[in-house]
Amino acid sequence: MRLCKITGTVVSTRKHERLRLAKLLLVRPIDLDGSVLTNAADEVALDPRFDAGVGDVVLTAKQGTVVAQLMDADLPEGETGTPANVIIIAVVDDFVTHDT
Repeated sequence: MRLCKITGTVVSTRKHERLRLAKLLLVRPIDLDGSVLTNAADEVALDPRFDAGVGDVVLTAKQGTVVAQLMDADLPEGETGTPANVIIIAVVDDFVTHDT
């Protein structure tokens, strides 16, 4: 899992059936100070109804198995799963780091 900031949106007039109810957003990882990592590239992430928007900090998972667990649990056997590997799993209101 990674903390990311939403940096933009992806607009698509046609997309895979499994993506119709989700938004596509551009995310970039952040450090624990909340600063966007400039050496990291933006990635397209699936927002499955969290209603996240540009500027929000989100928690993402970058694994196809997580996408399958969250998006494809109701799929009948043999149907094609959601074609995504980065998914937003939470909108972060705040986070605090503690020195150990």
